[in-house]
Amino acid sequence: MPHGPGEPSGASEIPGIPEGLPFHTHSISYKSKKPPPIKIEPNKDVSYTQQEASQKTTTIDLSFSDLSYSVQTGIFRRGTRNILQNISGEFKAGELTAIMGPSGAGKSTLMDILTGYTSAWTGSITVNGYERDHSKFRQQSCYIMQDDHLQPLLTVQEAMNVAANLKLSPDMNLKEKQCRISQILNAIGLGYESVKKTRTGNLSGGQKKRLAIALELVSNPPVMFFDEPTSGLDSSSSKQCIALLQKLAREGRTIVCTIHQPSALLLEMFDHLYAVADGKCIYQGSIKGLVPYLGELNLHCPPYHNPADFFLEVSTGEYGLYIDNLVIKSENGKNKDWRRNQRDTASFSATVHINGLMSNGLITPVNAPNIPITPFSPVTLIAPNQSKEEKSPKTKYSFKSRHLYPTRFFSQVSILILRNIRMLTRDRVLTYMRFFIHMSIAILMGILYFQIGMEAQYMRDNFNFIFFSIMFLMFTAFNSMALSFPMEIPIIKREHFNRWYSLKAYYIAVTLTDAPIQLVSTLVYAVITFFLTGQPFELFRLFYFTVICILISLVAQGIGLLNGAIFSIQNGVIIGPLFMLPFTIFSGFFVHLHDAHPSLQWLFHVSYLKYGLEGAMLSIFGYNRTKLECNSTYCHYKYPSKFLVEVDMEEANYSYSIIALSSLCIAVRLLTYYVLYYRIRSRR
Repeated sequence: MPHGPGEPSGASEIPGIPEGLPFHTHSISYKSKKPPPIKIEPNKDVSYTQQEASQKTTTIDLSFSDLSYSVQTGIFRRGTRNILQNISGEFKAGELTAIMGPSGAGKSTLMDILTGYTSAWTGSITVNGYERDHSKFRQQSCYIMQDDHLQPLLTVQEAMNVAANLKLSPDMNLKEKQCRISQILNAIGLGYESVKKTRTGNLSGGQKKRLAIALELVSNPPVMFFDEPTSGLDSSSSKQCIALLQKLAREGRTIVCTIHQPSALLLEMFDHLYAVADGKCIYQGSIKGLVPYLGELNLHCPPYHNPADFFLEVSTGEYGLYIDNLVIKSENGKNKDWRRNQRDTASFSATVHINGLMSNGLITPVNAPNIPITPFSPVTLIAPNQSKEEKSPKTKYSFKSRHLYPTRFFSQVSILILRNIRMLTRDRVLTYMRFFIHMSIAILMGILYFQIGMEAQYMRDNFNFIFFSIMFLMFTAFNSMALSFPMEIPIIKREHFNRWYSLKAYYIAVTLTDAPIQLVSTLVYAVITFFLTGQPFELFRLFYFTVICILISLVAQGIGLLNGAIFSIQNGVIIGPLFMLPFTIFSGFFVHLHDAHPSLQWLFHVSYLKYGLEGAMLSIFGYNRTKLECNSTYCHYKYPSKFLVEVDMEEANYSYSIIALSSLCIAVRLLTYYVLYYRIRSRR
């Protein structure tokens, strides 16, 4: 059999031929000798001795027992719904495991619990027979979710470079990282130059799925979870994806994925099937044993019928109420009688068929990159509050990692800043359009209010111009974040959960990269409008006016981030402007502070637009500005100080406005971080 790129010569990708006939029939002529079975070192389930504790291992067997999970229902959450009910099971290294069941059966919930994405469950989860350490286990596992959330503006090569810089040890030099990237891309069929230079947003569905896998293979975790890996893919791409997962499992990894309704061919490519219905395990064993298992309950699969379809029909009650009988027969996942050794259950015919399609060019060849998995070793722990003499030691696995993340904090920030800068330079809407809009509106306002700043008869118009400037800067800064940041949330969830970087590093990088763009756009607007509207040419007034405009935009940008961290784009577009409305009403433009009811006056003091408007007004009309020219018969506001009294700003203080806006800017940013932290860390 021809070997694909990255596959070691002489190593077999087919561990053996199962007994019996496969479920489907393919007339395939395959003339080659039976390859030798791959040898995967089995894990020991017995306790480690002190001598064995120093030995390293690279494979992980994941087991769970009496696992239960429930959620509260109802408006006041008085009811309880049991999603999982005391299920048990075991997923072994070197096997490709499928979690299958009808919609609402609990397969995604089980996956979330096993990955650590969901907490508040009851039961036991063990790794190689020892209690799972949640934090350390996440360092040696990855979770690739159903939707491929990738950065659409990065090319395949750039995305892999970022992943390598974040996920690999800084001790590796650039040449070693590039070698690993090339090895992975070549193995999974993305190594062509034209593909590596393609932006991820322009990739096909199958290519996106393979790239999502490649990004996590950079660190080569021994455990990989996939939620509906074939969702949204056509038949050829689905075969290609499952073939890749099968080959990854053959190298000794523990591969677990949920799958809804696979074809007969795809089903046969799995080594182990774990089926759930109504939150209970109704079958755990080999694919070959599924039909005989059902047959013992007089549930006979019709000839030429997809066993997966028949099994799902049984689990939904189309052939009667057999779920309780199946649960009893499987002992809710504890019965291992129907489990077969990997060499006996792998479907030789299905694998040959897929390899034939690849060799004939009908499917892009994929292979598992031959990368050594990071080893871990067991360590000896003593129970708390007890000495070594009083209590025998308890062994627990531990990974060889000194830090929670592969790279240090400042390295994460610098890598993410460079990635964000690259994306911003390619984002025409968020970057170039924002700058163009600020400049265009500045010229338009300058033409509408051309040279009104020095004439007393246009005092009201000048006041309207200042208020419009504040409102314009507020909404543009707010919308730029409210519309773009929600699209980043799924990407943050995936990358942060898979230990790419800390949330703090990401947030600092986003703040440092986007704030300068908003600052430059605001500076362009402030300078152009200041001179076109004919404001007094005094450098300190221009400086004060510009500083107020920048602070207003930064506060609004922070509120936009907060809105994007809480709501989706659809909800944010509706709720966001409503949230901004009180700040506008109590800004001092429509209603003055002393004219409002005493019970509502406190709202003026929390409106950042009030401080922005006062600061902008003082920068133009304050600081003992002299009498204005009057080219009309009568000008009521010749003295700017008289107009400040009219708009209830005679006691306003510019320094106080700066302090208030700066404090609000910091407070909103901090609040946004904690809201984002809660949303990312919250468990479904």
